[in-house]
Amino acid sequence: MRKLSIALACLSHTIVDGSQNILPVVLALLVDRLHLSYGQVVMAAALLNVSSSVIQPGFGWISDRCPTRWFMSGGIAWTGLFMSVVGLVPSYPMLLLVLVLTGLGTAAFHPIASIAVTHASGDRRGFGMSFFSAGGNLGFAIGPVVAAWLMTWLGLQGTVLVIIPGLLMAAAMYVWRGEFASPAPVHGAHEPQARAPIPWGRLSRLCAIITLRSWGYSGLVVFIPLLLHEQGVSLSLAGRALFVFLFFGALGGMLGGHLSDRIGRQQVIVASLVSFPFFMAIAMLLSGPFSWLFLAIAGISLLASFSVTVVFAQELLPHHLGVASGLTLGLSFGAGGVGVGLSGLLADLFGLQTSVWLLVLLPGIAGLIALTLSPPRDRRA
Repeated sequence: MRKLSIALACLSHTIVDGSQNILPVVLALLVDRLHLSYGQVVMAAALLNVSSSVIQPGFGWISDRCPTRWFMSGGIAWTGLFMSVVGLVPSYPMLLLVLVLTGLGTAAFHPIASIAVTHASGDRRGFGMSFFSAGGNLGFAIGPVVAAWLMTWLGLQGTVLVIIPGLLMAAAMYVWRGEFASPAPVHGAHEPQARAPIPWGRLSRLCAIITLRSWGYSGLVVFIPLLLHEQGVSLSLAGRALFVFLFFGALGGMLGGHLSDRIGRQQVIVASLVSFPFFMAIAMLLSGPFSWLFLAIAGISLLASFSVTVVFAQELLPHHLGVASGLTLGLSFGAGGVGVGLSGLLADLFGLQTSVWLLVLLPGIAGLIALTLSPPRDRRA
């Protein structure tokens, strides 16, 4: 295991996802400056989600066939550059353009970084990938807190400072680019197995589970600051609430992966997703310390299945890892982003609180679907 490679990839994942996730807090202020509706706000967030997710399989396909290590440093710098100007946009169409361009950098970074972590992890790929994923989840947790601090002290112009960590991290990745050299692929080694049939039924249900979870997760990330802002909560406190939700979600992702090795993938997916609506409902109905406690537990519950669903897909498709990664991390998350856009329209029609309660229920529905999953054959006792 090459520890420096994994540490650099993890830190860069934190920077990229943290830069991207300043958006929920920035959107809360852009609502007033650009006179946006809830539908427009959530459509903007969904556009970033879709543009950074749906085209990931395409970048992964390129990375499998061409030397694209520069995608890592280039993607980091590109993401930082365009997120640094998101607070300066003069109009809604310009905001959408900036977010689409940001998504290109994010989509370029993730596949090649994941491949690099896999090669650097040796025979401990599960640990290496969970560490890499935790870096991204930590970035998502830190982003709103940093954004709230920047917005409080500098206003929307404070987003320009986001370019600093992006450029520094991109430079570090370029300097240590030799750490990410990967072994040459052995062609033909698995060609007979590559013709094994794909279990489309279970794979489709798994993608539906990930889509519903992503829809609920992405929607809550956008709506939690908006709902608290509407209730008169300060921007700083709203940012801290989102941090608690996402930070403990990152811890939950590592815990879920650990437990799935011992009690089974399906069991962790079902238990975590079915229990989430109860924990989140309690957090929303209570106030004071207990509200914060259950918000943390809800974050753990929601993201405990994050890495588990990826591993489940890879075990379903042991000889089609590109298909597994593309569907679970790319297309399904993009589809969840489209669902967030629908939630924005529902918020305009029926109110923000109604839309939030619907988002809370979606992961629970995903957990019920997970009951119909059977484990991959090679894991049956």
